[in-house]
Amino acid sequence: MRCALLSFVGLLASCQDPCRPAPEGDLGEPTTWELEFLEAGGLPESPPPEFATADDGLPLAYRDWVPETWDGASAMVLLLHGSSAYGELYGALGEGMAEEGVLVRVVDLRGHGLSACVRDGECGTPEPRTYVDDGAYWVGRPGDALDVSQHTRDVDLHLEDMRARWPDANVVLMGHSSGAGLVSRYVEGAGMAGLDGAVLLAPFNHPDQPQNDLASWDCGRGVGTAYAQVDLGALGDAMRDNPHRYVLDLVKNEDYRADLDTTRYTATTMLGLSVRDVDRFHAAFSGPTLWVAGDRDALLDLDASRREFERMPGGAAFVTVRNTSHVGVTWSRGVARVSAAFAKDPTSAASGEVDP
Repeated sequence: MRCALLSFVGLLASCQDPCRPAPEGDLGEPTTWELEFLEAGGLPESPPPEFATADDGLPLAYRDWVPETWDGASAMVLLLHGSSAYGELYGALGEGMAEEGVLVRVVDLRGHGLSACVRDGECGTPEPRTYVDDGAYWVGRPGDALDVSQHTRDVDLHLEDMRARWPDANVVLMGHSSGAGLVSRYVEGAGMAGLDGAVLLAPFNHPDQPQNDLASWDCGRGVGTAYAQVDLGALGDAMRDNPHRYVLDLVKNEDYRADLDTTRYTATTMLGLSVRDVDRFHAAFSGPTLWVAGDRDALLDLDASRREFERMPGGAAFVTVRNTSHVGVTWSRGVARVSAAFAKDPTSAASGEVDP
Protein backbone atom coordinates (compact mmCIF):
# COMPACT_ATOMS: atom_id res chain seq x y z
CA MET A 1 0.00 0.00 0.00
CA ARG A 2 2.78 2.44 0.93
CA CYS A 3 4.72 1.82 -2.30
CA ALA A 4 1.54 2.24 -4.35
CA LEU A 5 0.80 5.57 -2.68
CA LEU A 6 4.31 6.83 -3.20
CA SER A 7 4.33 5.80 -6.84
CA PHE A 8 1.13 7.79 -7.29
CA VAL A 9 2.60 10.93 -5.75
CA GLY A 10 5.84 10.50 -7.39
CA LEU A 11 9.00 11.41 -5.55
CA LEU A 12 10.01 7.85 -4.96
CA ALA A 13 11.74 5.04 -6.76
CA SER A 14 11.04 2.23 -4.30
CA CYS A 15 10.46 1.40 -0.63
CA GLN A 16 14.10 0.65 0.08
CA ASP A 17 16.61 1.77 2.73
CA PRO A 18 13.73 2.80 5.02
CA CYS A 19 15.93 4.08 7.86
CA ARG A 20 18.43 6.26 6.01
CA PRO A 21 18.84 9.71 7.62
CA ALA A 22 17.20 12.61 5.80
CA PRO A 23 19.80 14.16 3.47
CA GLU A 24 21.15 17.64 4.07
CA GLY A 25 22.11 18.18 0.43
CA ASP A 26 20.03 20.07 -2.09
CA LEU A 27 20.54 21.26 -5.68
CA GLY A 28 24.25 20.54 -5.95
CA GLU A 29 27.14 22.98 -6.11
CA PRO A 30 27.24 25.76 -8.72
CA THR A 31 29.44 24.98 -11.73
CA THR A 32 32.50 27.06 -12.68
CA TRP A 33 30.64 29.46 -14.94
CA GLU A 34 27.76 29.74 -12.46
CA LEU A 35 30.18 30.85 -9.73
CA GLU A 36 31.56 33.43 -12.16
CA PHE A 37 27.98 34.55 -12.89
CA LEU A 38 27.30 35.03 -9.18
CA GLU A 39 30.60 36.80 -8.54
CA ALA A 40 29.93 39.18 -11.45
CA GLY A 41 26.70 40.38 -9.85
CA GLY A 42 24.26 37.63 -10.70
CA LEU A 43 20.74 38.36 -11.84
CA PRO A 44 19.71 41.62 -13.52
CA GLU A 45 17.07 43.84 -11.97
CA SER A 46 13.58 42.88 -13.10
CA PRO A 47 10.86 45.29 -14.27
CA PRO A 48 8.40 46.39 -11.57
CA PRO A 49 5.63 43.86 -10.89
CA GLU A 50 2.15 44.13 -12.30
CA PHE A 51 -0.84 42.13 -11.11
CA ALA A 52 -3.62 40.16 -12.78
CA THR A 53 -6.66 39.11 -10.76
CA ALA A 54 -7.26 35.35 -10.64
CA ASP A 55 -10.72 33.78 -10.68
CA ASP A 56 -10.67 33.59 -6.86
CA GLY A 57 -9.59 37.20 -6.43
CA LEU A 58 -5.89 36.60 -5.74
CA PRO A 59 -3.57 39.24 -7.27
CA LEU A 60 -1.11 37.26 -9.41
CA ALA A 61 2.22 39.05 -9.83
CA TYR A 62 4.05 39.09 -13.15
CA ARG A 63 6.77 41.06 -14.92
CA ASP A 64 6.82 41.77 -18.64
CA TRP A 65 10.22 42.02 -20.31
CA VAL A 66 9.39 44.08 -23.42
CA PRO A 67 11.98 44.40 -26.22
CA GLU A 68 12.95 47.93 -27.25
CA THR A 69 11.94 47.05 -30.82
CA TRP A 70 8.68 45.35 -29.86
CA ASP A 71 5.93 45.88 -32.41
CA GLY A 72 3.48 43.27 -31.15
CA ALA A 73 3.97 40.98 -34.13
CA SER A 74 7.00 38.86 -33.24
CA ALA A 75 6.94 36.23 -30.50
CA MET A 76 6.01 36.22 -26.84
CA VAL A 77 6.75 33.72 -24.11
CA LEU A 78 4.91 32.97 -20.87
CA LEU A 79 7.56 31.66 -18.44
CA LEU A 80 6.63 29.58 -15.37
CA HIS A 81 9.23 29.24 -12.62
CA GLY A 82 10.19 26.10 -10.74
CA SER A 83 9.46 24.84 -7.24
CA SER A 84 10.23 27.21 -4.38
CA ALA A 85 11.19 30.04 -6.76
CA TYR A 86 9.51 33.18 -8.14
CA GLY A 87 9.70 35.37 -11.21
CA GLU A 88 12.54 37.73 -10.29
CA LEU A 89 14.92 34.75 -10.16
CA TYR A 90 14.42 34.32 -13.94
CA GLY A 91 15.57 37.81 -14.89
CA ALA A 92 18.53 36.52 -16.92
CA LEU A 93 16.16 34.66 -19.24
CA GLY A 94 13.72 37.57 -19.39
CA GLU A 95 16.44 40.07 -20.23
CA GLY A 96 18.24 37.70 -22.61
CA MET A 97 15.16 36.85 -24.66
CA ALA A 98 13.99 40.47 -24.72
CA GLU A 99 17.37 41.44 -26.20
CA GLU A 100 16.64 38.89 -28.95
CA GLY A 101 13.33 40.63 -29.74
CA VAL A 102 10.99 38.31 -27.79
CA LEU A 103 8.52 39.60 -25.20
CA VAL A 104 8.66 37.53 -22.01
CA ARG A 105 6.14 37.46 -19.19
CA VAL A 106 7.68 35.92 -16.07
CA VAL A 107 5.06 35.11 -13.42
CA ASP A 108 4.97 34.45 -9.72
CA LEU A 109 2.86 31.30 -9.43
CA ARG A 110 0.22 31.47 -6.73
CA GLY A 111 1.63 30.89 -3.27
CA HIS A 112 5.05 32.10 -4.47
CA GLY A 113 6.84 35.44 -4.54
CA LEU A 114 4.34 38.29 -4.48
CA SER A 115 1.39 36.05 -5.49
CA ALA A 116 0.84 35.09 -1.86
CA CYS A 117 -1.05 36.14 1.23
CA VAL A 118 1.26 36.13 4.23
CA ARG A 119 -1.93 35.72 6.20
CA ASP A 120 -5.58 35.78 5.22
CA GLY A 121 -6.30 38.96 3.26
CA GLU A 122 -2.73 40.32 3.11
CA CYS A 123 -1.61 39.55 -0.43
CA GLY A 124 1.30 40.70 -2.54
CA THR A 125 3.54 41.84 0.32
CA PRO A 126 7.25 40.90 0.43
CA GLU A 127 7.16 39.50 3.94
CA PRO A 128 8.53 36.11 5.05
CA ARG A 129 6.44 33.08 4.21
CA THR A 130 4.44 31.56 7.08
CA TYR A 131 3.43 27.89 7.27
CA VAL A 132 0.82 27.02 9.88
CA ASP A 133 0.02 23.38 9.15
CA ASP A 134 -3.57 23.37 10.31
CA GLY A 135 -5.04 22.50 6.92
CA ALA A 136 -6.93 25.81 6.82
CA TYR A 137 -7.03 27.18 3.28
CA TRP A 138 -7.24 30.81 2.24
CA VAL A 139 -6.66 32.51 -1.11
CA GLY A 140 -2.95 32.82 -1.81
CA ARG A 141 -1.81 30.73 1.14
CA PRO A 142 1.98 30.20 0.68
CA GLY A 143 2.66 26.91 -1.10
CA ASP A 144 -1.03 26.05 -1.46
CA ALA A 145 -3.83 26.14 -4.04
CA LEU A 146 -7.58 25.68 -3.90
CA ASP A 147 -7.40 22.48 -5.97
CA VAL A 148 -4.99 20.64 -8.25
CA SER A 149 -6.27 22.51 -11.34
CA GLN A 150 -5.94 26.02 -9.90
CA HIS A 151 -2.48 26.62 -11.36
CA THR A 152 -3.60 25.66 -14.87
CA ARG A 153 -6.51 28.11 -14.58
CA ASP A 154 -4.00 30.80 -13.66
CA VAL A 155 -1.94 29.92 -16.74
CA ASP A 156 -5.05 30.37 -18.87
CA LEU A 157 -5.63 33.80 -17.36
CA HIS A 158 -2.13 34.98 -18.32
CA LEU A 159 -2.34 33.50 -21.82
CA GLU A 160 -5.72 35.12 -22.46
CA ASP A 161 -4.41 38.49 -21.28
CA MET A 162 -1.30 38.27 -23.48
CA ARG A 163 -3.30 37.22 -26.54
CA ALA A 164 -5.74 40.10 -26.00
CA ARG A 165 -2.90 42.64 -25.79
CA TRP A 166 -0.79 41.26 -28.64
CA PRO A 167 -3.06 39.20 -30.93
CA ASP A 168 -0.54 39.02 -33.79
CA ALA A 169 2.38 37.50 -31.84
CA ASN A 170 3.47 33.87 -31.69
CA VAL A 171 2.61 32.36 -28.28
CA VAL A 172 5.07 30.00 -26.59
CA LEU A 173 4.57 28.43 -23.15
CA MET A 174 7.81 27.86 -21.26
CA GLY A 175 8.61 26.40 -17.84
CA HIS A 176 11.50 25.32 -15.67
CA SER A 177 11.58 22.24 -13.41
CA SER A 178 8.16 21.97 -11.74
CA GLY A 179 7.08 24.98 -13.79
CA ALA A 180 7.78 22.82 -16.84
CA GLY A 181 5.71 20.14 -15.13
CA LEU A 182 2.90 22.67 -15.05
CA VAL A 183 3.44 23.33 -18.76
CA SER A 184 3.08 19.60 -19.36
CA ARG A 185 -0.02 19.41 -17.20
CA TYR A 186 -1.53 22.33 -19.12
CA VAL A 187 -0.71 20.80 -22.52
CA GLU A 188 -1.96 17.40 -21.34
CA GLY A 189 -5.37 18.95 -20.66
CA ALA A 190 -5.68 21.68 -23.29
CA GLY A 191 -3.42 20.42 -26.06
CA MET A 192 -1.28 22.75 -28.17
CA ALA A 193 -3.90 24.14 -30.54
CA GLY A 194 -3.56 27.60 -28.98
CA LEU A 195 0.23 27.54 -28.75
CA ASP A 196 2.95 28.01 -31.33
CA GLY A 197 5.37 25.98 -29.24
CA ALA A 198 6.46 24.81 -25.80
CA VAL A 199 9.85 25.03 -24.08
CA LEU A 200 10.70 22.64 -21.24
CA LEU A 201 13.77 23.61 -19.18
CA ALA A 202 15.04 20.72 -17.03
CA PRO A 203 11.43 19.61 -16.57
CA PHE A 204 10.12 17.63 -13.63
CA ASN A 205 7.05 16.33 -15.44
CA HIS A 206 5.69 13.45 -13.45
CA PRO A 207 6.01 11.09 -10.48
CA ASP A 208 7.92 8.26 -12.14
CA GLN A 209 10.42 10.43 -14.00
CA PRO A 210 13.85 8.96 -13.18
CA GLN A 211 15.93 11.00 -10.76
CA ASN A 212 19.64 10.99 -10.01
CA ASP A 213 19.25 10.56 -6.25
CA LEU A 214 16.02 9.07 -4.97
CA ALA A 215 15.97 7.74 -1.43
CA SER A 216 13.80 6.79 1.53
CA TRP A 217 14.68 7.73 5.09
CA ASP A 218 13.32 8.13 8.62
CA CYS A 219 12.20 4.48 8.77
CA GLY A 220 9.79 4.91 5.89
CA ARG A 221 8.37 8.24 7.03
CA GLY A 222 10.01 10.31 4.31
CA VAL A 223 10.99 9.96 0.67
CA GLY A 224 12.30 12.01 -2.24
CA THR A 225 15.48 13.74 -3.34
CA ALA A 226 17.85 15.81 -1.24
CA TYR A 227 16.09 18.88 -2.61
CA ALA A 228 12.44 17.78 -2.37
CA GLN A 229 11.48 15.76 0.70
CA VAL A 230 8.00 14.31 1.27
CA ASP A 231 6.58 13.61 4.74
CA LEU A 232 4.64 10.37 4.30
CA GLY A 233 2.54 10.81 7.41
CA ALA A 234 1.34 14.23 6.29
CA LEU A 235 0.85 12.92 2.77
CA GLY A 236 -1.32 10.08 3.97
CA ASP A 237 -3.46 12.52 5.92
CA ALA A 238 -3.73 14.80 2.88
CA MET A 239 -4.93 11.89 0.74
CA ARG A 240 -7.57 11.14 3.36
CA ASP A 241 -9.50 14.33 2.58
CA ASN A 242 -7.13 16.89 4.11
CA PRO A 243 -5.48 18.17 0.90
CA HIS A 244 -4.23 21.45 2.39
CA ARG A 245 -1.70 19.77 4.67
CA TYR A 246 1.91 20.69 3.98
CA VAL A 247 3.56 17.52 2.70
CA LEU A 248 6.70 18.63 0.83
CA ASP A 249 9.79 20.47 2.10
CA LEU A 250 12.19 22.07 -0.41
CA VAL A 251 15.89 22.47 0.46
CA LYS A 252 18.32 24.92 -1.16
CA ASN A 253 21.93 25.72 -0.42
CA GLU A 254 23.06 29.26 0.30
CA ASP A 255 24.03 30.09 -3.27
CA TYR A 256 20.49 29.43 -4.49
CA ARG A 257 18.39 30.80 -1.62
CA ALA A 258 16.34 33.98 -2.01
CA ASP A 259 14.18 36.14 0.25
CA LEU A 260 10.77 35.09 -1.09
CA ASP A 261 11.45 31.36 -1.47
CA THR A 262 8.44 29.14 -0.85
CA THR A 263 9.89 26.20 1.06
CA ARG A 264 6.79 24.09 1.75
CA TYR A 265 4.04 22.72 -0.51
CA THR A 266 0.65 21.26 0.25
CA ALA A 267 -0.64 18.18 -1.55
CA THR A 268 -2.72 20.31 -3.94
CA THR A 269 0.27 22.29 -5.17
CA MET A 270 2.59 19.28 -5.35
CA LEU A 271 0.12 17.31 -7.47
CA GLY A 272 -0.95 20.37 -9.47
CA LEU A 273 2.59 20.88 -10.78
CA SER A 274 2.85 17.43 -12.37
CA VAL A 275 0.95 15.57 -15.07
CA ARG A 276 -2.06 13.38 -14.42
CA ASP A 277 -1.14 10.39 -16.59
CA VAL A 278 2.57 9.60 -16.65
CA ASP A 279 2.20 7.18 -19.57
CA ARG A 280 0.12 9.27 -21.95
CA PHE A 281 0.87 12.98 -21.51
CA HIS A 282 3.67 12.89 -24.12
CA ALA A 283 1.17 12.46 -26.95
CA ALA A 284 -0.38 15.86 -26.17
CA PHE A 285 2.87 17.57 -27.29
CA SER A 286 1.79 17.50 -30.91
CA GLY A 287 3.26 20.92 -31.70
CA PRO A 288 6.88 22.10 -31.73
CA THR A 289 8.61 21.34 -28.44
CA LEU A 290 12.08 22.35 -27.27
CA TRP A 291 13.63 20.43 -24.36
CA VAL A 292 16.67 22.00 -22.66
CA ALA A 293 18.83 20.08 -20.15
CA GLY A 294 21.89 21.03 -18.11
CA ASP A 295 24.70 18.48 -18.43
CA ARG A 296 25.53 18.91 -14.71
CA ASP A 297 21.97 18.62 -13.41
CA ALA A 298 22.06 17.04 -9.93
CA LEU A 299 18.35 16.19 -9.99
CA LEU A 300 17.46 14.85 -13.44
CA ASP A 301 19.03 12.03 -15.43
CA LEU A 302 20.14 13.29 -18.86
CA ASP A 303 19.63 10.04 -20.80
CA ALA A 304 16.22 9.46 -19.21
CA SER A 305 15.22 13.02 -20.12
CA ARG A 306 16.21 12.41 -23.74
CA ARG A 307 14.04 9.27 -23.84
CA GLU A 308 11.08 11.28 -22.47
CA PHE A 309 11.57 13.89 -25.21
CA GLU A 310 11.66 11.24 -27.93
CA ARG A 311 8.12 10.20 -26.98
CA MET A 312 6.75 13.65 -27.89
CA PRO A 313 5.44 13.63 -31.47
CA GLY A 314 6.05 17.36 -31.96
CA GLY A 315 9.57 17.25 -30.53
CA ALA A 316 11.66 19.84 -32.36
CA ALA A 317 15.00 19.74 -30.55
CA PHE A 318 16.76 18.39 -27.46
CA VAL A 319 19.49 20.82 -26.38
CA THR A 320 22.14 20.16 -23.73
CA VAL A 321 23.84 23.12 -22.02
CA ARG A 322 27.50 22.51 -21.16
CA ASN A 323 28.80 22.96 -17.60
CA THR A 324 25.33 23.86 -16.35
CA SER A 325 23.25 22.73 -13.36
CA HIS A 326 19.52 22.43 -12.74
CA VAL A 327 19.36 26.06 -11.63
CA GLY A 328 22.00 27.32 -14.05
CA VAL A 329 19.85 26.73 -17.12
CA THR A 330 17.75 29.68 -15.91
CA TRP A 331 20.82 31.99 -15.80
CA SER A 332 22.20 31.02 -19.21
CA ARG A 333 22.34 33.48 -22.11
CA GLY A 334 22.84 30.47 -24.37
CA VAL A 335 19.47 29.15 -23.23
CA ALA A 336 17.93 32.60 -23.77
CA ARG A 337 19.23 32.74 -27.34
CA VAL A 338 18.11 29.20 -28.22
CA SER A 339 14.68 29.75 -26.66
CA ALA A 340 14.17 33.12 -28.37
CA ALA A 341 15.11 31.70 -31.77
CA PHE A 342 12.69 28.83 -31.22
CA ALA A 343 9.89 31.20 -30.17
CA LYS A 344 10.31 33.27 -33.34
CA ASP A 345 10.67 30.26 -35.66
CA PRO A 346 10.21 26.78 -34.16
CA THR A 347 11.39 25.17 -37.39
CA SER A 348 14.86 26.65 -36.79
CA ALA A 349 15.50 24.50 -33.70
CA ALA A 350 18.20 21.85 -33.90
CA SER A 351 19.33 19.31 -31.34
CA GLY A 352 22.85 19.52 -29.97
CA GLU A 353 24.97 21.26 -27.34
CA VAL A 354 25.34 24.95 -26.51
CA ASP A 355 27.57 26.94 -24.18
CA PRO A 356 25.91 28.69 -21.26
